[in-house]
Amino acid sequence: MRQQILPWPLDPRAFLAIAADRGIDQARIDRLVSYRIGPDGSLTRLAESVLAPGAGPRHVALHPGGRFVFVMNELDSTVASLALDDTSGRLSVIDTKPAVPEQARKGNHCADIQISPDGRFLYGSNRGHDSVAVFSVDQQTGTLALVDYALCGGATPRNLALTPSGGHLFSANQNADRISIFARDAATGRLADTGRSIDVGTPMCVKIVL
Repeated sequence: MRQQILPWPLDPRAFLAIAADRGIDQARIDRLVSYRIGPDGSLTRLAESVLAPGAGPRHVALHPGGRFVFVMNELDSTVASLALDDTSGRLSVIDTKPAVPEQARKGNHCADIQISPDGRFLYGSNRGHDSVAVFSVDQQTGTLALVDYALCGGATPRNLALTPSGGHLFSANQNADRISIFARDAATGRLADTGRSIDVGTPMCVKIVL
């Protein structure tokens, strides 16, 4: 079972948490589950939003504006955008795009997803295709458009991290013992390998701490 829970502030008294899971119960239904987090930390289940069968939701990114949620689907190698109703917690699919070229889907498993600070671009890691998929986000509709596939600079990019300024992206390449460092073009969203890296054994997660 793969699960991620992300908090999202709605007002000073309560928060919304979204859990992405590729099979919560015996039915093995791929879905996102929304919870309200009360001031005392208690969870109140609000809504379930079903995804395509076999999608395998793995990681979630929240748009800075709070209107959209983006999901990287591990098993069918897709990325989906969804509209968020922050009152009911319900999510409605807006768009779904392949995360890799068609010929690469059979041997690929998606992993992490990140969104640029301005909310204009998405970045998703592809294990197998060994790339970072770059998508632009329509700020009005939430629809996605492919910009590029950038080679991850190693093998099996399990986790990504953007710097707070959005100027650089780090890719933790698990099977290359290497964290690649990319420069990011804020206007186009494209990535350029800087040639710099961090050598570390089996990197599986990378976080930037200020």
